[in-house]
Amino acid sequence: MKKCILPAIALMIAVPFSSAADKPRVSRDQIIGMEKALDQRLQGLATREDPVDLVGVTRGMYIDGYGAVFTGEINLGLTGGISPFHQKISKEEVAHVHQTKTARLVKLREAMQDMLMDAAASLDPVPDDEQIAVGVSLFCWRWEDTSGLPEQIVMHAPKRDLIAAKRVLDAKPGQTDRTALNAAVAVQEF
Repeated sequence: MKKCILPAIALMIAVPFSSAADKPRVSRDQIIGMEKALDQRLQGLATREDPVDLVGVTRGMYIDGYGAVFTGEINLGLTGGISPFHQKISKEEVAHVHQTKTARLVKLREAMQDMLMDAAASLDPVPDDEQIAVGVSLFCWRWEDTSGLPEQIVMHAPKRDLIAAKRVLDAKPGQTDRTALNAAVAVQEF
């Protein structure tokens, strides 16, 4: 009888702990909130003269033991494309689209760093030693001049480093010294 009672007691103790461990630290609602915020930040790269286009919407997930990951795709410079009414892309159009996209890369990189800091500040349940990562793919047509343009930019950093960098930036309003932030963030461009 004792042999049956001990496993039953161990099972009764383990069940509540295992169900709590199976739940993700970060709720889906928190991830959705960050997805929407990241989409708004990417849309903020547009100007009236040169709009941008989000190709789909930002997608995010929390990976236990790693952190929060967000991905998106953007077209940094729009054009009418080829159609029955516009059958050929001129050299001037190719040059304008390339110039627009190249100029926007600096703003995109800064926006991605800001996204990382915002996510670190908003996602309280993510442990300080886990990563916050943002990856953005850049959409291009086949006819475009893609010289100097990456196909994808990926940035990530530990949450604690992003929060520390945000404190430094917030302590100096109006200044844009991103030295601490640049040191904290790992960047890969493909």
